[in-house]
Amino acid sequence: MDHPTSPSPIDRPAKRQRRVSQDGEDESSENHPQESSNGTIIEPKIPVTPGALTVEFMKILQYNDTLATPALKLLDLYFCLWECYVVKSVEKMRLEDEQRQLQELNEWLASDSDILLHLCEEQKLVLWDRKRAVQALCNGVVSALQASDPQAYHVDGN
Repeated sequence: MDHPTSPSPIDRPAKRQRRVSQDGEDESSENHPQESSNGTIIEPKIPVTPGALTVEFMKILQYNDTLATPALKLLDLYFCLWECYVVKSVEKMRLEDEQRQLQELNEWLASDSDILLHLCEEQKLVLWDRKRAVQALCNGVVSALQASDPQAYHVDGN
């Protein structure tokens, strides 16, 4: 018995599946080390492609079944970290986009605020000019009334 039995399914090593090609030969045999004529072990070269990490884990599992559980846990942790990285990256891009939009809105609001402030200043000058014109008109009316009837505005000193 190579492996102790474990009551927990997570502690049990994963079962290996053997793939058989159409020719009837084992396809996984090309991933096993081979012995050269001088007795050295030749490791097969696995190209680095998407999923190469999974391939490397499968290679480890083919050589040593006892590493199945730790390897699967490590692979699960890797995928969890990768998912967190992707989620955080997407969130960062979304926040950067929102920040850019807020910056554009702030610039637009600042520009509109400047325009409104300028229009208010112009309106203030127009109203000030009108106030002076109304005051001048009132003063002219009072002066004209005083000039037309001097006795109406005469104060008796007795």
